[in-house]
Amino acid sequence: FWPESGVGLASEFGVGDDGDFCTYRCGWNGVNNVTNGVLGYMEARNGGPFLKIGVGVLVKGSCQACDITDGYKYNSPYRFHKVPTWSMYQPSVGNLILEHEAHLGKYGYRLKKEITLEEDTLLVTTTLTNLGVEAFSTAWYSHHFFSCDSKPIGPGYQVEMDLKQDENDYFNGKPNVRDMYDEPGTMAGWGHAVRDYAKLTTQDDTVTVKMQRKVEPGTRIKAEFKKDDRTTGAFAIRACGTYMVEDIPEIQLEPTDPVKMYGFNLYIERGTLSPEPQLLIQLQSSHSKSWTQRLVFSDDDSAQRKEDQKKELLAQKYQQSLVKSTFTSSNPKQQHRQTNASGLVVLLVVSIGAFALVAQKGRKRRYQHIPDAATLTV
Repeated sequence: FWPESGVGLASEFGVGDDGDFCTYRCGWNGVNNVTNGVLGYMEARNGGPFLKIGVGVLVKGSCQACDITDGYKYNSPYRFHKVPTWSMYQPSVGNLILEHEAHLGKYGYRLKKEITLEEDTLLVTTTLTNLGVEAFSTAWYSHHFFSCDSKPIGPGYQVEMDLKQDENDYFNGKPNVRDMYDEPGTMAGWGHAVRDYAKLTTQDDTVTVKMQRKVEPGTRIKAEFKKDDRTTGAFAIRACGTYMVEDIPEIQLEPTDPVKMYGFNLYIERGTLSPEPQLLIQLQSSHSKSWTQRLVFSDDDSAQRKEDQKKELLAQKYQQSLVKSTFTSSNPKQQHRQTNASGLVVLLVVSIGAFALVAQKGRKRRYQHIPDAATLTV
């Protein structure tokens, strides 16, 4: 199955494209010499070791997609040259720490993940340390694999991204969202256009992507948004009555910020809705940088309002049926028909409630984290 299908805050160091290195004008800020999350790749021979930050020591040329071009294939699994070791400990309830490091010649890194749950807030703090003798720059992003209640991505899902409309992206005085992003997948032949599945609007420095059509198995959608000097990569997701907001407090658009924006993408499959703010991490030897994903979960008030409106409408219809039943006709047959009609309404309301209760219980028993999990093979 396609590797980018899953659940949770899976993250990756790299730019999300093939090749081991970007040498010139990389990302939004046009920086130079950004590694695709790998160290020592060019020096390694086929069959030799190289480092993938956050993964460990891998074997060059061992991936299924590897070919004579000798280029790094970011989306194809490589064999381990050395099995990585992770340390995990729990200092307190609601707090978990994971640590891992790897070395190879003049290169090395240490990665620490601290995960903290405080009521409705989840904090994931990442610290990367350069253990090598040379400086390096790399991009980083989290997939934010999101799906809920075993529902494939489609109507009912919505993401709101902190992106401002550029004055050049207006057509006839109106916002033209289409000019705000590129779609590499449609140009390369492996992706579908996001506007074929969702409605995109922009207002108050926010781009809203509201799904209108269910995503079919095997469909892949990727939108790469153009540079926005004022975004901090924040976003919000609405689905299944849940409202989730994420930001990275360390990004404040100041020259002294420990991390900077590298890009902002949106990736969609049947089993995942993934807003992907990308960060640029630049590290001198022996230096460390940290950044925190802050996710706040709450009930989606807009979804609750719609549900309350439905209940209110149902109650009004029921009350109207009771009022109608009080106006009986002098014709006994007509009165009998009206009484039966009001009884039918009551029976229908009770039946709908009972069916909803049974369906809800059944749905929970059949819960799967990934909508297409039953069809996946590993």
